[in-house]
This record gives sequence, C-alpha cells and structure tokens, in this order.
Amino acid sequence: MKKLFRNILFIFIGLFLLGGVGATVLIVKAYRELPDLGQLIEGYNPVVPSKIYDTNGEVIDILYKEIRETATIEEMPKSLKDAYVAIEDRRFHSHHGFDVLGMGRAMVVNIVTMSKAQGASSITQQLAKNAFLTNEKKIMRKVKEAIITVELERGYTKDEILEKYMNEIYFGSGAYGVKTAARAFYGKSVKDINTAESALLAGVPNRPNKYNPRKHLNNAVTRGKLVLSQMRRYNLIDEEEYQKALSQKFYNEDKLPEELKGLSMEELSELNVTVIKNKSKKRSYNTPDFTDIVEKKLFEIFTEKQIYEEGLEIYTTLDIGMQKAAKATFENYEPLKENKGLNGGMVTIEADTGYVRAVIGGKDFKSGDYNRAIYAKRQPGSSFKPFIYFTALRQGYPMNTVIEDTPLEFGEWKPRNYGGDFRKNFTLLEGMERSINIVAIKVLQKIGLKNLGETVKLAGGEDIKIPQNLTAALGTMVVTPYELSSLYLPFANGGYRVKPQFITQIKNRYGKVIYQEKAEQERVFEGEDTALITHMMEDVVNLGTGKNARVTKDGKNIVQGGKTGTTNRQRTAWYAGITPKYVTTVYIGYDNNKPMDKSATGGGLTAKLWGNYYQILVDDGYDTGKEFNHIADGLKNGKLTEVLIDSKNGRLADSTSGWNKRWALFKKGTEPVEMASVYNSDFNDFFVKSDEIMMKNVEKTMESQKNMEQNKRNINSDSMFKDLFGN
Repeated sequence: MKKLFRNILFIFIGLFLLGGVGATVLIVKAYRELPDLGQLIEGYNPVVPSKIYDTNGEVIDILYKEIRETATIEEMPKSLKDAYVAIEDRRFHSHHGFDVLGMGRAMVVNIVTMSKAQGASSITQQLAKNAFLTNEKKIMRKVKEAIITVELERGYTKDEILEKYMNEIYFGSGAYGVKTAARAFYGKSVKDINTAESALLAGVPNRPNKYNPRKHLNNAVTRGKLVLSQMRRYNLIDEEEYQKALSQKFYNEDKLPEELKGLSMEELSELNVTVIKNKSKKRSYNTPDFTDIVEKKLFEIFTEKQIYEEGLEIYTTLDIGMQKAAKATFENYEPLKENKGLNGGMVTIEADTGYVRAVIGGKDFKSGDYNRAIYAKRQPGSSFKPFIYFTALRQGYPMNTVIEDTPLEFGEWKPRNYGGDFRKNFTLLEGMERSINIVAIKVLQKIGLKNLGETVKLAGGEDIKIPQNLTAALGTMVVTPYELSSLYLPFANGGYRVKPQFITQIKNRYGKVIYQEKAEQERVFEGEDTALITHMMEDVVNLGTGKNARVTKDGKNIVQGGKTGTTNRQRTAWYAGITPKYVTTVYIGYDNNKPMDKSATGGGLTAKLWGNYYQILVDDGYDTGKEFNHIADGLKNGKLTEVLIDSKNGRLADSTSGWNKRWALFKKGTEPVEMASVYNSDFNDFFVKSDEIMMKNVEKTMESQKNMEQNKRNINSDSMFKDLFGN
C-alpha cells in the first residue's frame, strides 16, 4: 500500500515538474516571439485607416468607417468608468491583472452548465488580447496574453490601463472607443452622457451586433439595465441615481414620437429621453467623386476589415491637380451656377494608359451621391457621329465623298438638320464638321448597322445597345460620360483599345505590394484609318461646331479635336474632346431629362465648359500633347497625304472654291486628282451679270448628251455616293 502511494506521489511530482518545464518552455518561446513589449504597447495603433494616393504619391483621401476619437480618462464621466468596471471586472482596482476569484467562479459555472457560459478575463487581459493579439484559439496566444497582461500591470497605472481599454473597445457600426461611440450613437460628447447612457454603452461590447442600439435597441436597453443593477449592487450608484437611470427612455431617430420631434437635445434631456442617431450615410472625402469609385472597387478585392482597419496604401490614377481644375471649372461655370436644377458629369482619361485622371460626378458632389460621370445613361446625340464616319472611313470611303443634303422620310419619321435647313452638297469632312444629320443618316444607310456595331464593339462598347434602325446615326442609344470617353480613346491614341484604370497597385501597411492591376491595351484599328477620323475631329474644332472648345497656348491653338452633341429638344448637351494625351467627355442636362433652353447645345453650352477646363490645365503647365502621332507618323512615312479640297464637291481646291477650302487627309493613292473648277465653272458663270453669256453656256452644255450626263454625275452627289459605296 505504501509502495503504491509512493508511486502515485512520484507520478504526480513528475507530472508537476514536467508541466513546469513545459510551461517554462512555452513562456520562453512566447517571449522570444513577442517584439519589444515597451515599443509594442506604446506604439500600438489599434486601427490603421487606409490611404488613397494620387498618381504623384500625394495622399488624397483616407478610408474609414468611423473616425476613432480617443478620450482621456479625465474626459470620461465617473458613471461610464464605473459601468465598465461593474459589468466587466468589478475587482479591477484590487487585482494585479488576473481576477483569480472570478476565474474560479467562471470555471465552476462552466463545469456545472457544461458550456462556456461565463468569461473571466479581466479588463487588463481584454486589452492585451484585443489590442495586441489575434483571436486565434491557441495555447501560445493565451501565454502571450498573460505575459502582456503582466507587463501592462507593471508599467501602467489602473487609470492608464482603463483609458487604453475604453479607447480600444468595439461597439459595432464602425465605432471604436467610448468617445466615438458617444458621438455616433448619441450625437454628444462623451463627457456629457448620463448614467443610463453610460450603462447602455458599457453593455454593447459584450456582443456588438446583438446589443447595437441602432439595430437592436430593446436588446441594448435590457443589457443596459443589467449594467445598472450591477452598479447598484456594488454601490457605485445610490438608489436615487439607479431609479432615475431606469426611467430613461431611448428611441431610434427614425422612430421618434411626433411630440418629441423638433425638440432640442437639452429639451429631450430634461424629459429623460435619449435619441439613438442613425448612421450617417455621407462621409467627407477630399475627392468624393473619385474616392467612392475606388472604395467600391476595393470591395471586389478585400474584406471590409482590411479596407477600413488594416492600413492599405492604395495608389491610384487620379491627378489631384487635374481633379481640382475640373472641379473648379464645373462648380464655377455660370450656366450651372445660375440654374440650380441643371447638372452633369465629366471624365478625363489618359489616352495611352487608360488612367482615369479626373472625375466629376455632379455639382456639389458628396460621398454617396449619384455619380453622373459613371452612372448617368444619356443619349449622346451627335457626339456619337464619329463612329458613323469612322466606319465609312474604315471601309475605304474617303472624307471627300459627297453626300446630298436633301429631305428624307421613313414613314412617320422625317429627320431634319438642326435649324431645319437643307444645304445641298456636303463632303463627309464638312458633314461632320457642321454636324449635318441628313449626311450621317445617309452614311449609315450605306455602311449598315452591322458594320457600325462592329466598330463600336472593337472600341470597347460591347455593352452599348445600338438601336437597329437609322436613328442610331443621331445617337439615340444611351451611354455614360465614362463609357463615351472610353470609346473615344482609340481616336486619340492611334487605334488602341485601352481598359480604363482607377487603381495601379495596393500595398499593405508594411509596404509590401499585395495587388497590382495590369494594363490592358490592344490594337483594334489601323493607325492610318484612325488618323483620318482624328483629322475630321480636329476640323470640328477648327472650323465647325466645336469652336467654343478651342484652347490656346502661347497665343496659338493647341492640337485638339472633338465632337459636339445635342439631343432632341435640348435634353442633353455633350462635348467629347480629344488631345494627343487626354480624352474628356462632359454632358449637361437635368436629372429628370426635361428639355433645356433652346440655346443649350453641345457647341454653345458644353464645349465652352470643356474649353474652360483645358485652358486651366494648359495655363497650369499640363502637357496635352504636341501632335497626334498617328497622323504625324503617317505623313512622315508617306502612307498619308494632306491636300486642300473643295468641301462642296470633294475635288482639289482652286480659285473657284472660295470659302469652301478645307485641308483633308487621305491614304496615299486615294486623294482627288480633279480640280474643283471642273465642277464649279458652270456654276460660277451663273453669277456673271450678262444674260447672254449665261444662255450661251446653257446651250453649250445642252449640245452633247454625253456632256449632259457627265454634268449630272458631277452635280448629283447621291450618284457620286453610289459610285463610291455601291448599290
């Protein structure tokens, strides 16, 4: 018997020693794995917000759910400190980091109930775990927690520990710390909250979702009353204070009784009423138009916690200087300032890279507002016409092709030009320059909707639903400014489809790259074809409807092109402009799509806004590009040639052309060879005052049937059109 007892004793001693050795090993290992505890505790930043940088590395915005405001222990009312001690760790002021009695009691309760019904972590232990460690359930984490707890108790006073703890605890809805929670839930400073409000706050961190007063007010109030009973039980408040706190009424802001609405916070306080504020949907960002987009894209890659708490460094394509210029132009544009209901959107994209450099979502844009630059679907009107003409150019039809500007009728639809006039003959070049509707419709008749759709798709418009009728020539589909800018990129960069980018790369808080966005660029159009439409767009600015978008540098016009657009009854006015470096599209209109004033056209209203914006950029030193490389390269290598034509008949301009002279661009070998006088001579003679000369010329023309037929072919622009396009 004695031998048996001795053996058992040896086993227990052995196990005790073995356990001691094992514990010692764990403690030593934990110490080695932990960084310098002094630096760890002093340098701890519980939640690191993510930063957004512009293309030049300047911080433009900080992402957060709620700003963490820290409170000093002096700011915290006694009732709030007592509430936390009562419910979380009533022996906090007497133990040295570990509540042994509490741990024993919790162990007994958990054994009896066969569950983890009661916790026993002290406030110091909770601070050690929440602030410095993860929530992984491993023995090593528990050992580290104990070590940090001891160090906290050794290095800090109870008030300092309590202060750190109360600035660390999470209340749900993105609120960390009691000061933030008081502001978020009650709309008041933490120093001004009463006993009942203190008790409710103290009850939330146990289960932030279950006791969140915004979501579950009844749960929060019930939990708060439990806190109050604990405070009364341990004589932290007297009976009068207890009863007064119990009588406090709590209401969610959106469920406030009618008789209480409109009362001030002071008046509500006198009635023992506390209003739980709704979560603010608006956040104040420096560049909300752009930051909202980036934030949405981040959610496609990271979790909410990573975005708002783990200190991501997001490097973007925004140029803050260009954004400020765009914002200043938009907000100070007189037509928009004078008419409160008028609004719009604008996007600038770098042509070669697809980097989005500036975004304007609307007037006075704030985070959470409707971003018109990205989401506003509007008919583009004539700003879509470049795709009609470009499709014709791609099929080999030169810009000196002549179209007859005569009335058309398709059942009940009788399309008209702006102003209602018809002006006989136009080349494709002048047709786009002056935005002649009939010319665009006749071109679409010949090239076909299928070929138009292919052009738009190649440019990146797979999601653009083009109407399957001739109204498409007048831009009756719907696009956003962002989409139209994207489609215009090949016109500026020489035929490359480029995927627009908002983010270039993302680093974690330690500077390691954890996400890199790849540039997507693909040649979809020949450089020479693209050069032709770019030249036509330059002509729109130099001589046509886009004159108001002109920008000067050192007294000379910069290199630029564009296209105006005005939809039916002036519901939307557009201007889409290109330079060798950037594409910017802007529209103006009412959100309810009601008609604007008759003078509100793309050329008269929106082109001016575009011009004002780019003038600021140029004056601020931004390089918009010296030449369109695809035009310059084509001229240098001989694949393109530029000649002066007569815009009415498409032939080489001469003394008979007058004001109709235009520089036109051709693929080598497709340029005209006949002089305009061949076409113009008979018509010029009609202006000679002598009736005798006029009659002789008429008779001369009638002498030969062959000459007459040739004359008809020259004059009849539709016949010429058929010769070029086929039947």
